[in-house]
Amino acid sequence: MLHEILLSLSGLQSPIWTQADAPEEKGQGLNQYVSPPERAMLQSLAHLHDLHIQIKNATTRISREHPSMICRAVSSSMSDVHLGRFMDKIIQVETSILKKDAGYVGAYEIVPLSTIVSDFAPWTRRLEWLWSMVRQMNLDSAGRQTKASAASILDLLEQETHTGYADIEDMAVALLTVAQKAWMRAASVWVLYGKLPMSGADDFCVKQYPRSSSTMDTFLLDHSLVPKLVSPTGANALLSIGSALNQLRSQEVLAARSLKGLNDAAMTLLPRHLRLLQSLRYPLNSALLENVFASINQSISEDALTEILPRTLVLRMLQVTLRYLLLGHGEFAVSLVAHADDRITNRQQTQTAVRPVRRIGRLDDLAIKDAEINAVLSKAMAEVAGFDEDTEDEIFDFAKKILSLKPADAQDNPLMVSTLLPTPTLLVITIPPSSPLNIFLSTQDIKTYSLLNAYLLSIHRAGLHLSDLWKLTAHRRSYPTPLGPPRSASRAGQATLAARRSRDEYRTKRTRRHWTCASKALFMVNELEGYLQGEVIQSSWSHLHRWLTGDDQSGPASAKSSRPTTASSAGQTRLTDGSSGVPSSERRGGPTDPRVLAQAHRAYLQALKSGLFFNDSIFVDALKTFLTQIDHLVALFSRLQKVWEGLDLQEDDGVVDAFSNYAQDSREVLSEMDWTSDAINATIIELVDKVREVEKEKRSGTGHHALVEGLDGLDLHASRFVPWQARTVDRLVMKLDSLAARHEEDGDESEVVYGYDDE
Repeated sequence: MLHEILLSLSGLQSPIWTQADAPEEKGQGLNQYVSPPERAMLQSLAHLHDLHIQIKNATTRISREHPSMICRAVSSSMSDVHLGRFMDKIIQVETSILKKDAGYVGAYEIVPLSTIVSDFAPWTRRLEWLWSMVRQMNLDSAGRQTKASAASILDLLEQETHTGYADIEDMAVALLTVAQKAWMRAASVWVLYGKLPMSGADDFCVKQYPRSSSTMDTFLLDHSLVPKLVSPTGANALLSIGSALNQLRSQEVLAARSLKGLNDAAMTLLPRHLRLLQSLRYPLNSALLENVFASINQSISEDALTEILPRTLVLRMLQVTLRYLLLGHGEFAVSLVAHADDRITNRQQTQTAVRPVRRIGRLDDLAIKDAEINAVLSKAMAEVAGFDEDTEDEIFDFAKKILSLKPADAQDNPLMVSTLLPTPTLLVITIPPSSPLNIFLSTQDIKTYSLLNAYLLSIHRAGLHLSDLWKLTAHRRSYPTPLGPPRSASRAGQATLAARRSRDEYRTKRTRRHWTCASKALFMVNELEGYLQGEVIQSSWSHLHRWLTGDDQSGPASAKSSRPTTASSAGQTRLTDGSSGVPSSERRGGPTDPRVLAQAHRAYLQALKSGLFFNDSIFVDALKTFLTQIDHLVALFSRLQKVWEGLDLQEDDGVVDAFSNYAQDSREVLSEMDWTSDAINATIIELVDKVREVEKEKRSGTGHHALVEGLDGLDLHASRFVPWQARTVDRLVMKLDSLAARHEEDGDESEVVYGYDDE
């Protein structure tokens, strides 16, 4: 029977345990040979037999079917190493018995069952612990039957190493070492080559993002699969390492580098990185692992990424965004608006139908072809080239290569404010796939810049159109002179002069409220544009520029201009040092890692959106309505001028147009202007109230906290860059409060037109 017990403990099925579990009836089965104490000892050995069978079957199934490579490695170690030690113990006991070792065999060659049970007693705790680990591989954190992940089993084994049993601790450390080696084997493929592991990729913490916004954002971190062994800083470094290597090894970059006769930077750094990974000792230490990842990440940044993406190229791209997308170059914005207006005017002249009064200024049904859109940008860039003194500016040449004006779908961009052309258009940056700038500028960043450009350009366009109204001198002030002798001396001539003066006085009084409304709208546009351009954009850029050049000791410089700069004044904000546009201060310091620059730029761009009120959908919708109303009012003024000119010809000179009713048209246009002026005044009050709300949020810190929460995903500690925060909204509110007070006092049409005189 003793031989049967040892065979069954080794994993073979035996009827002895079925008999041991049978009801206790004297004289039947095994009970006729064993006493009740021996029966209890046999039950403990039967428990060992059951545990061995369960662990063996479960580990075999896990090693063959489990999707996690780490779990398969741990399961195989349990079966081969720890169950193998249990088998060695069985063989050792059996060998001692056969050799009649006195430790097992007593007098008359009797082997006490208690000796066997006591010798296998420690294995009960070990096998029970192994069985619990096997069960955990098929359970999730909630206890449901599922497949455990690599992170969960690594965290569990790390937790199990802290126990009061030395044998359990040794087993946990051994299994943890196996699991960590298996995980590092998968991670090394990512760290050394920038490729996801072929086996167990679903269980790895780095995933490929299907809708990536840039080359560096092709992969993302699944925090649920990151083991606790890897700190948050180490996890970010792990993601950055593989993403950078993937970019370095991309076909476009490799092709571009091969044309220049350069070696593969990833393969050059491979021996150094391999030595760093081989220096690790198991079980791993979290701090040492983080240091290794950080060292590899820094090595890639200093020796590879900086080589393919120098900081001069990054600064040149930032200059393009500042000058042309953020309207830092004032002549470009003016020229673009002028050529777009010419294109609209030419298209309207080809249409013979007169638009209804309600539809004047609303050109959403006027289609503009793509070739015409591209011609607008080409003419604007050609005109800007004539303005600049230095026609060989590398930034200008670079801008011509990457900038294009393209139609956009307003439904895909609910925050888009585009009034440049009837067809919604965006000024887009196009970066070639082989360009290393994909490391710095993501697709989302390009989209944000395009939306901000359309937003700022629409505001600037409204200000230009409103300012042009004051060029209509004959429409704004007219006092007819005498007809001249001899008609002026006649009664008929004097009566005609009196009638004309009476008519012009009526027209002046009738349109005074509309000029007041236009004055308010222009004041609103000018102050808003001055704040957005002079305070937010200029201060944000100055803050980022000082950080880029290593000269960030002083606070943000106050803006010197409240409007888009001209070619002569833009030199105060440009990085002009030689033809490359790089300041001499670059040689003194500043970050060089393209990924650090990209993180800082992303923080800068997100803070810029907040400072420009672009994150506030209510404000953007109200502003879009306001700009549409301005276009309608400007078009009504132009229509009214044509109607009155025709009416004057009809009344004074007898030139009658049989196809027009100028008197009826005048009444319709004035009625529509009344409605539009009231709508503009209401929208102005809505915008002022919204700006007041933003100022209250800035004062209470709500907006700042929201921005900080939005930047949590950015490694600002690594970049050491904190974007400039717009805290000067109160100045804008103080200026707009006077506009709101004027609206409350403007109940009378005799109100004078503030802000502009006849000169």
